[in-house]
Amino acid sequence: MRRWKEKKDAAGETMNNKYVFWALIAIELFMSFSFLGYIHIEPISLTFVYIPVLMAGCMLGPKEAAAVGAVFGLASMWKASAFYVGAGDAVFSPTMSKSPLESILLSVGTRTLFGLISGGMFYWAKRRKHPLPWIFAAAAAGRLIHTTLVYGAMELFFPETGFGLHSVLNDILCVDFIPFTFVAVAAVAAGYFFCQSKFVQELFARVSEVDRVNSLVVQHKGGRAAALTLVILSSFSVAIYFTNRIETVMNQYQIKLSLEISYDLLHLQIQFLMGIASLAFLVILAIVLYQKNIDYLYHEAKLDGLTGLLGRQQFFHIGEELLRRNGEKTPVPGKSGCFIILDVDRFKQINDTYGHPAGDQILKEVAKKFQEAFGNGNIFGRLGGDEFVALILEPLSKEEIGRALTKMKEELKNLEIQNTAVTCSIGVIPIEKNYPLERMYKDADRLLYEAKKNGKDQFVFGYRYQDSETDQEGMIGVD
Repeated sequence: MRRWKEKKDAAGETMNNKYVFWALIAIELFMSFSFLGYIHIEPISLTFVYIPVLMAGCMLGPKEAAAVGAVFGLASMWKASAFYVGAGDAVFSPTMSKSPLESILLSVGTRTLFGLISGGMFYWAKRRKHPLPWIFAAAAAGRLIHTTLVYGAMELFFPETGFGLHSVLNDILCVDFIPFTFVAVAAVAAGYFFCQSKFVQELFARVSEVDRVNSLVVQHKGGRAAALTLVILSSFSVAIYFTNRIETVMNQYQIKLSLEISYDLLHLQIQFLMGIASLAFLVILAIVLYQKNIDYLYHEAKLDGLTGLLGRQQFFHIGEELLRRNGEKTPVPGKSGCFIILDVDRFKQINDTYGHPAGDQILKEVAKKFQEAFGNGNIFGRLGGDEFVALILEPLSKEEIGRALTKMKEELKNLEIQNTAVTCSIGVIPIEKNYPLERMYKDADRLLYEAKKNGKDQFVFGYRYQDSETDQEGMIGVD
């Protein structure tokens, strides 16, 4: 694995970062259920609740913006599903409008489409030669696009409300239109520059590396789902308890609450809990990112300083855990994972002849090509000097491994130093159940020296890879 400075497309990873996406979801919910989404100061009434949709379109992409837009629509649909809302808002609720499908299309469909359109505009804008003016223009057009979609749907599905496309002009002429546009452009610009900043690029590249390592070793999706379910059930229990206590107090004072009032109290309490939960989620997310950054620094301290690969201790520690988990999987006929050890031929001679800087460059290139040959989901290490190892978990046939190693060796030969080709000797051992990693290392090491003894620049498979007609105790050279 490479350190964040050497990762490809670091900016791309940040722009597709799941943490930014979930943060925007939480911000959307928090704004939907708080005064930050709706600020009313006579004679101005500012509505900021769909700014996170614009930010998602700019920072992430059309699909993510559509998802945030859907959350915006669901939140507005929930808020409209109360007895205290006016007739104009009730059409956004499937239960209050008496037209469920039309209300869902109005509330959720238009906001999802708004996210998709705005995300597409930002996608186009960011690919212009000078993207900033186009990004600002897309952000400024956000409110106009949103109101056009919503009022158009209201005219189509609920003409009795009196709202329609003609209402778009009235919205443009509102005194809050220009202040909102300014705030929307500022927020989107801040999000854009946030994602482009060096600090954020470095942070999320570090977090991605920690997540990648954790995904190899730790499986906790079931635990997360259980924790989320528990939080949701607990929130509802708190809301129900709070509403029940209100009814008890009212009864104590001989005030009888109707079913509608009790429902509205529960409805408001759930809104309150959603706002608090989304705020708590943002705080927890910040703590998680901070902890992952600390974890990366701890992880980096154990990496090989030159190549960024795992050091000996960490390689064997993670490798043993991966082997334990891999043993629980169903074997693939004719294929298996493997342990590979690689040694650069005549590396001491390269160092002595061309100097240690040239040797260091060779080691870095070998580490890079080694990783590229087998991709993600595997672990790679440098045990010292010019000795590299890999634990390949993906089930591969002998022929597939051979093709990958042959391609890697050909690429390494292109790394000539003053007409001296870089070659390597390799030993390959299959992963088998109850086959300890330390033993794999020792067996593969013997294969490596067999390759060197046979003339170097070749790879040797263990006897388990051989066909029955060539089966013999020991190993076989292939190249």
